[in-house]
Amino acid sequence: MKRRESWEQAKSQCQHYRRRSPEKGALYQLVHDKRQDLEYRWEELFQPEYGYLRPEVLKAFDAYLNCGILEHGVARVYCDGCQHTLLVSFSCKKRGVCPSCGAKRAVKFAEHLYNEVLEYCEQRHVVFSLPKRLRPYLKFNRSLASHVFQAAWRSLAECLSVEGYQPGAILTLQTAGDELNFNPHLHGLLSNVLFAADGSRISMPEVSTTTITERFCELVLSRFCKLELISDDVMSQILSQEHSGFSVWVGEPFQDAESKHFVSRYIERGPVSLERLRLSDDGVIYETKGGEQRQYEPLEFLALLSSHIPKRYESLTRYYGHYSCRGRGERKKRELSQAQDSAGLFSAASSEAPGKASLSWAACVKKIYEVDPLE
Repeated sequence: MKRRESWEQAKSQCQHYRRRSPEKGALYQLVHDKRQDLEYRWEELFQPEYGYLRPEVLKAFDAYLNCGILEHGVARVYCDGCQHTLLVSFSCKKRGVCPSCGAKRAVKFAEHLYNEVLEYCEQRHVVFSLPKRLRPYLKFNRSLASHVFQAAWRSLAECLSVEGYQPGAILTLQTAGDELNFNPHLHGLLSNVLFAADGSRISMPEVSTTTITERFCELVLSRFCKLELISDDVMSQILSQEHSGFSVWVGEPFQDAESKHFVSRYIERGPVSLERLRLSDDGVIYETKGGEQRQYEPLEFLALLSSHIPKRYESLTRYYGHYSCRGRGERKKRELSQAQDSAGLFSAASSEAPGKASLSWAACVKKIYEVDPLE
């Protein structure tokens, strides 16, 4: 009779899953020690620069302190082979603070885009940036991001579309700069072909970033002017400058699956990186991508981080053109109708395929760390 391997024997033979310990990390210790001080001293220190303390900020910090801690709830995973029990702690699922939940959300977002949204064609990575003098408006009124989304899509559609054909675009709002400063900008994916309503496609015309930038600038400024956020004089002053501060970057086309997954995860990434954060006797040190170090007071760092926490139900991702939710829904209905006609079916329910299961916790861990926690 073959003897069943023990957990220790199985563990010694494979790379195995280890529970993360968020309580040992610099960000967790910072939030744990300074969360109450931030609430009590917010009005005194930070309200003029960041506005009133939003309730979702404190909720996000409190949820993060419970994320990954076994004492706050677990799921039990049991192996019939070695009879080992593994406890998996619950996650907070909050946006803007927790790096672990942010990484999981980015992986699931990339899988969704690759399997459900993106067409089999070349894609481009696009970035839309705003000038510094307009960024504070979005800090105090996050709903203004909708106007930036619309201006970005209109500039793409007007400059790239051909009669009867338009591109597909997915845009996400990122608010964190390299130094964790508040820098609202849009990252996105743009199809390198144009699509018609019937699904036919043609090649993308030559992309002129200068033309797109100029149109994006005009649309944003005109909208801000209509909302009486800026005057006509300010609008004219910005337009007259050699460098307005508006910028549109369009990357080279790519089609391989690895690049699509990487860019999809990148545009959905969280604002803070634990690898670049450490605590010192003098405060908080955050390292830029270029290797420079920025030093902050603990409360100052938390206030800065709070500006990247979105409102509840705030939409940070928009789908446009061929990739819009409406367009995808209409194509799905049309394909379903054609399948029913060809098969002679009368009921939509009889031919509709069951929905795909969402990516599981184990699959997310394997995707990020290349380790299957269930083995």
